[in-house]
Amino acid sequence: MTQRAGDGGSGPVRMMRRIRRVEGVETVSMRLLLCGGSRSEKLPGLSWVTGRMLVEGSSLRDWRRIAADSDELGMVLTSFGGLENHGLRLDCLARDWRQGLQWLAELLLQSSFPRDRCRWICQQAAAELESLAEQPDVKTGWAFAKQLYHPHAGGRPLQGEAAVLAKMSNRDCASFHTDGLARGGVLSVAGDIDPDEAHRLVEELFGSINDEPLALGSVPAPAGLRVDRQEVETQARDQAQLLMGHLTIPLRHPDYRALEALSVILGSGAGLTGRVPTRIREKEGLAYTAYATATAGSGLDPGRLLVVAATSPDSLERAETCIVEELSRLLEDGIEESELDDARSYLLGREPFRRETARQWASLDAQAAFYGVDLDDPDWLSRGLENLDTASLLAVSREHLSIDNLKTTVGLPAESASEPDGPTGSA
Repeated sequence: MTQRAGDGGSGPVRMMRRIRRVEGVETVSMRLLLCGGSRSEKLPGLSWVTGRMLVEGSSLRDWRRIAADSDELGMVLTSFGGLENHGLRLDCLARDWRQGLQWLAELLLQSSFPRDRCRWICQQAAAELESLAEQPDVKTGWAFAKQLYHPHAGGRPLQGEAAVLAKMSNRDCASFHTDGLARGGVLSVAGDIDPDEAHRLVEELFGSINDEPLALGSVPAPAGLRVDRQEVETQARDQAQLLMGHLTIPLRHPDYRALEALSVILGSGAGLTGRVPTRIREKEGLAYTAYATATAGSGLDPGRLLVVAATSPDSLERAETCIVEELSRLLEDGIEESELDDARSYLLGREPFRRETARQWASLDAQAAFYGVDLDDPDWLSRGLENLDTASLLAVSREHLSIDNLKTTVGLPAESASEPDGPTGSA
């Protein structure tokens, strides 16, 4: 019977599993995601800290022994806490995959969450927050995310808030992890392994694993702030950060693949291609950096139309005007056949290169199970694009993009910025 995190209890694990044999590779990759993440936390930063704590000690080993044992076998073992989940990643040589899976089960089910390491991780989170706040693009991104997502967790930094981190305890982490085990998760294993043996070992180590749906729970819906345009002060000397956009759709939405094609047309493809980079940087010479996407951050919750330009304060007004003009031109005049053909070719052309390694397959399998979308199917994207034409793509664009709903955040050097009221959140 399996143990629950840090409490000595026992019970089966509600977790979907994905085992894949990838022939001819020398490594095996494992990904373990527990449902929850910061979108389910009551204390800002709790997911980030809890995730980092998973490699800081178990009932069998302390953090030094865990690190030394991993290094001895050349394993890459990391833990994480994100917006939608927290968990573990492990990459090892194919000969050591059984040991790796045992350690994954140990860290998931017997984590000890030592008090001293919790305090150290919380201090690390606070230091990261302070350091990131000094980066103009990050600070502007935090403000923009809050403008779109507040009170949802997508509108604040993953690391949380310094005042909350100062009071966070290892008991908070243990409780959050136990809740994650109850909600369920995903375990993926990919590499040159015997799938039948892997399934048997997973059953032995994790107990009665099954494919029941994840208990996602209810969270505050993204609402955003009632402000269309805001300026924030940054430490930049002579550069402005311009972010424009609005919420769009989650990953599970049937129009997601069409908006991926639209994103390439707008400016998420290779190099400086796309309408926004071509207009802002190549034709107008207004920005050092410019790109655009219609699905930024799409997952369990809606992603966003995101248009970014790094420009000079003197060029800011013109850059904003050009972005609005390009979006309006697309929605009013439509999309050219050549643009759609190029976008389709770009998206389909990159797909084989996302399925070459055990690490890539493990990540795709885990994401596919977590979101309930066939991301691991090589033909999933092509099926969504095969019947897409310029008329249908324009209809999708008009449904999910709106000039009237655009929100703008500008990061400006101190001498020309006016801070918005209240703290900001994360991109």
